[in-house]
Amino acid sequence: MNPLVLSLFPGGGVLDHAFDLEGFVVVRGPDPIWGGDVGTFHPPVGRFDGVIGGDPCQTHSALANLVRAKGLEPTFPDLTGQYERVVDECQPAWFLRENVPKAPEIKPAGYDVKSFM
Repeated sequence: MNPLVLSLFPGGGVLDHAFDLEGFVVVRGPDPIWGGDVGTFHPPVGRFDGVIGGDPCQTHSALANLVRAKGLEPTFPDLTGQYERVVDECQPAWFLRENVPKAPEIKPAGYDVKSFM
């Protein structure tokens, strides 16, 4: 049986497509781009082999600095905690989170987290 992967914040599905091509079965979770609300999403425990995706990066990107330089505060929500919560809740064997370099690291309990830049 092919590994079952939950994709968080799938957006246009580019990362999903790469996993599809490698034989994974990808289930797409809710995405704010398409009106989904990850805050109300609760995945089943032990169902997914892995979790992939990247929470929206706008609050941690250079874009946020440009907005702040104009005396404004970015209106993009920081969903880092939601990504970590979903990983904690569904307890996959592994997860892959992509984000910008200034995004805060997550450290779900029970995982050895490594960063690659």
